[in-house]
Order: sequence, then C-alpha cells, then structure tokens
Amino acid sequence: MQDQDEVIVGYLIQREDAEGELSFWEPRNEWQEDPNEGKLYEKVEEAEADAKALQEGDDATITVELVFEADDEDWDEDEEEDAPKA
Repeated sequence: MQDQDEVIVGYLIQREDAEGELSFWEPRNEWQEDPNEGKLYEKVEEAEADAKALQEGDDATITVELVFEADDEDWDEDEEEDAPKA
C-alpha cells in the first residue's frame, strides 16, 4: 500500500516469466534485468499502451509498476548502517 507521503515519479513495464524472473522494458535494448535500465514512463497511459502491445504473443505476465521518489533519509540511514566502523 502506498504512503500518502510517497511521490510517484513514473512507471516501469515489468515482465515476470514462468520461473518468476523479472525484467524491465527498454525500447532500444528490449528486456533488461536491472530496473534502473528500464524506460521510465511519465504517463501511465503510455506505459499501459506499450504493456498491452508487449503482452500480445508473450506468455509472461507484463504489468505496469509504480516508481516512487527515493527518500533520502532512508538512503542515508542505510549507508550509515553499511559503513565500516572505525
């Protein structure tokens, strides 16, 4: 469930195959394993139209997923926890 404070920055097209492997659509290079390499759509309508076209003839499950703005505070906390202790 989405927090009210979370800001949607865009949409990714995600493909899940029969083995549960996820990949993300990038028109120039097709399906990519890294979500950071997938195309970030600004409009849900455009993402849904592309997802529908990609689903035709594909047995995998193709969905449009929300992308939220990263919370810098959470990133800072994670980095502090991972940092080596002096």
